[in-house]
Amino acid sequence: MMLKSAARKELLAKRQALTEADCIKLDDLLLIQLQKLDWSTTHIFGSFYPSENHAEPNTLLFIKYLKYCIPHLTVAYPIINDQDYSMEFYEATDEQSINKWGIQEPLPKQIIHPHQLDTFFVPLIGFDLSGHRIGYGKGYYDRYFARLKQPVKRIGISYFEPLPKMEDTHQFDVPLSQCITPWNIYEF
Repeated sequence: MMLKSAARKELLAKRQALTEADCIKLDDLLLIQLQKLDWSTTHIFGSFYPSENHAEPNTLLFIKYLKYCIPHLTVAYPIINDQDYSMEFYEATDEQSINKWGIQEPLPKQIIHPHQLDTFFVPLIGFDLSGHRIGYGKGYYDRYFARLKQPVKRIGISYFEPLPKMEDTHQFDVPLSQCITPWNIYEF
């Protein structure tokens, strides 16, 4: 078992050691895994812009694939309110702004209400075999998911395989539905 803080530090260091070529190869393998999933119930998709600072999987590539498969797919991205640790999703726009953490956000034109979203890519640093996510530590996504009244797919995307078990999960942590790695698809 491992504490989230120790796992976060270790996995971020592993990510930082990846070269651009490593990330491109891993993204291609992740895309192959994505192609194995059933997207027939996906209509309004919550995603996130990949952070170059943290060597995150290229969700823009994955969204491009999904838009090809689902021509009428609506994609939404979060805008974070750091005053109350909340966030809202807005339909993707051609122009983005950069928040104080250097993360892209859509210009807030068309809000997508929580009950409208049916599937999410959830950012993570790592995860365990129970679907508990190691995020960046602020709880934005857990708070957002707690607001949802209907079940939604919560899909993590990780360059690394799961850890056995997180020692310090909390009752407010919302587990993933699935997590995709370059080599496997995990169901929870």
